[in-house]
Amino acid sequence: MSGGEDAWERLDARTVAVGLSWLAGPSIPATVAVVTLGATPRTVIPLAVLLLVLAGIASLGVLRHATTRYRITGERLEHRSGLVFRRDRSIPRDRVRTVDVTAQPVHRLFGVAVVRVGVGEQEADLRLDAVSRARAERLRLLLGPEGGTPADSETVTARPAWVGYALLSGWTPLIGLAPFGALFRALEILGLQPAEVGLLREAWSTASRFSWPVVAGTVLAAVLAIGFAGALLLHVEVWWRFRLTRGTDGTYRIRRGLLGTRSLSLQDGRLRGVRLAEPLPLRWGGGARLSALVAGVNPDDSEERTSAALLPPAPRQAALRVAARVLGAPVLATRLRRHPRAALRLRLSRAVWAVALPAVPLAWLGTWASRLPDGLWLLAPACLPVTLLLAADAYRGLGHGMSGGYLLTRHGAIARRTTALRTDAVIGWTVGRSPAQRRRGLMTLTAATSAGTHRIKDVGVGQGLTFAEEAVPGLLAPFTVPTARPARAASSSP
Repeated sequence: MSGGEDAWERLDARTVAVGLSWLAGPSIPATVAVVTLGATPRTVIPLAVLLLVLAGIASLGVLRHATTRYRITGERLEHRSGLVFRRDRSIPRDRVRTVDVTAQPVHRLFGVAVVRVGVGEQEADLRLDAVSRARAERLRLLLGPEGGTPADSETVTARPAWVGYALLSGWTPLIGLAPFGALFRALEILGLQPAEVGLLREAWSTASRFSWPVVAGTVLAAVLAIGFAGALLLHVEVWWRFRLTRGTDGTYRIRRGLLGTRSLSLQDGRLRGVRLAEPLPLRWGGGARLSALVAGVNPDDSEERTSAALLPPAPRQAALRVAARVLGAPVLATRLRRHPRAALRLRLSRAVWAVALPAVPLAWLGTWASRLPDGLWLLAPACLPVTLLLAADAYRGLGHGMSGGYLLTRHGAIARRTTALRTDAVIGWTVGRSPAQRRRGLMTLTAATSAGTHRIKDVGVGQGLTFAEEAVPGLLAPFTVPTARPARAASSSP
C-alpha cells in the first residue's frame, strides 16, 4: 500500500457501484408490475416512491466514498467520516475484539468486502463498507488477534450430512409463511384486493369445492414444503464450506458462506467459554449448535451470536467434541448437580397458570361473539398436557456444576442452553428472588462477565450461595451475613 501503513486511505471506488446496484434489483420487478397491472396511479405512485427511496439509499454510497477516510498506525485505528457533521474516531488496536470480513453477492460481484471491527460495544463497532478483497484480508491480519500469523492446524469442517439438521429449525413454519405474507403485503401497497388478481381468484374458487380439512391440510403441506426448502437454502447459503481453524498462536478463524462469504478471527485469550444450544426440534433429532463466548460479544444478540458460532447445526456428539477441543477438556460432559424439587413445583404451577389465564377471555369471547363457538375456552385446557410436559422437561434440564476451572449451567426446555464459563471471567454475582421463589426457598444466581450475563435458574438459596463461593471465592462474602455462633459460657476458676 502506497504511503505506508499510517497513510490516510479512502474506501474502494467500487463502493459507488455497490450503492447504485440498489436500483438495479427493484427496477425489473417494478417494470413487470406496471406492465402487468397497467400504468395506473395505484401502481405507478407506490413504485415511484419506492424507487426514490432506493435512489436515496444508493446516493449514500457516493457520499460515504467521498467523505470517509481511515488509517492504521502502530497503536491505533483512526477513522473520519461525515460531510456536515464530521466524526473522528480513534480506536486502540489492543481494544479490538473481533475482525469480521463479509462479502454479500453484490460485494463479491464488484470484488469488495465489508470489514467490521468489534471493540466490545455494538454502538462503538467500526464498519468499513467497502474495501477491496485484498485490502480486507490485509486489515484482518493487521487488526486481528493473530497480528499477521497465518492460521493452521486443528481444522474442523462441516460435513454434507449435517445439512439435514437445517430442516429441524424452529423457523421453518415462519419461512413457509413468508412468501404469502410478502404477496398480501405487496397487494396492500398497490391497493389491490386478492379477488382482483386472477390467479388468486381461481385458487379460491377451486378450494371452495373441497371440505375445510382438505383445504387446511393442503395449505399446511404447502407451507411446510416451502419452509423446508427455504430452511435448506438458507442453511447452505450461511454455512457453505464452513471451516474452523486454530492458529499456532491460539487464534480461531472461521470461514463460511456461499453467495455471501464471511471470515472472522477470535483470539483464544478473549474466549470466555462456549454455549451449547439445543432448540427442541433440533434436540429431538439429536443435534445441537455450538458458539463461543467472547469478551465484548453479547451472546443474546442474534447477529453477534451467529458471528461467534463455532459449528453449524450438527450432531450433539460432534458439538461436544469441538467444545472439548476448544476448552482443552470434555467440560460439557460433566454430570451436573440437580436442583431442588421445589423448582419442579414452581414450573408446574407456572404451566397451570399459563393455561388458566387465557381461558377466561376465551370464554368471554365465546359468549359475546356470535360468530365464535361457545366452547372456544376449551382450547386453553386442551394445551395443559403439553405445558405440563414442557415444565417437567425444563426441570430435568436444570443443572449447574464445576469442571476444570469452568462454571457450568443449563436451563430451558424449548430452547435448552448449556454454558461453560471460565470462573476467572466472573466479575460479579446478582441474586434475584421473585415472590414465588421466596415462598419455595429458591433464587436465580446471575454471573456477570465481559461476555454477557449467565444465569443459574431456580437453585436453592443455600445451594446457590455455596456454589458461588466455590466458583469465585470471596466475591459474595461482603454481602452475606455469617451465621451467629452461640456464645460459650465463661468458665469459673475453682
